[in-house]
Amino acid sequence: MGLIIAAIAFYYIVLIVTMKINVKKVIQIFEENNALSAKTAISATKLNIRKQNFVERALTRRDYRSNALKFLLDGGVVIITADNNYYLDKKKMAAFRKKLNYFARTMIPNIDN
Repeated sequence: MGLIIAAIAFYYIVLIVTMKINVKKVIQIFEENNALSAKTAISATKLNIRKQNFVERALTRRDYRSNALKFLLDGGVVIITADNNYYLDKKKMAAFRKKLNYFARTMIPNIDN
């Protein structure tokens, strides 16, 4: 029984660490492209984040940035404009971080904005 609990805990720790790393990567893409407002939003092509298909996942290193982007979209941190461009709202990111539980909060970096 203890082994099962340890395995489940290990799974969640790996999940949280993986998501944290990929959330930082996604945020970095927005910051590098200065896509921090609706006026400076970037297209999905320039964002260059897409879900890998089965063959890509089997043959190459897995890319979890699409999961991190979905997490940020679902949280209202990344906004899609009317012309299908994306931008990161740092004020909403700070508010979203405060609403999360302790474990989920560790996935969103603390900003001093």
